[in-house]
Amino acid sequence: MVPTCDYYPDRAFLFAFLLTSRLFIKPHELLGQILAHCEAQQKAKQERTQLISGLVQLLGEWSETFPYDFRDERVMSHVREVAHRCVQVEGPVRQEVSLLLHNLLHRLTKLEQYEAFLHSIHTEATTGSIEALSQVCHAKNIFI
Repeated sequence: MVPTCDYYPDRAFLFAFLLTSRLFIKPHELLGQILAHCEAQQKAKQERTQLISGLVQLLGEWSETFPYDFRDERVMSHVREVAHRCVQVEGPVRQEVSLLLHNLLHRLTKLEQYEAFLHSIHTEATTGSIEALSQVCHAKNIFI
């Protein structure tokens, strides 16, 4: 599950693992353990760059598949930690993390818009039902 310098998990495996892991561990705890494992693996600067690049890729796929996990402040704390590490790494990793954060913000914004839309539909349906019911009740009183 944890990316290394010479290994990155298959996308289908990541999906299955992230889906089933939440039965046993909370997303913020899983991400914390992944970061701790990555920290223990870092050695040379080149390896660190490859490792962080793999970690950013993992976060990108995770946020694409399960964006709701990233609404948790504890998960976002770990994401900020990764972003901070990427500031120290030069080159394309900075661009990757910038793209990751941009896409994550876009997904979270879309989720909020979708939830607001669902709430407005529910409110309209409830209001419409109450109005229809009051009209039926009023009409019934006329005939009694």
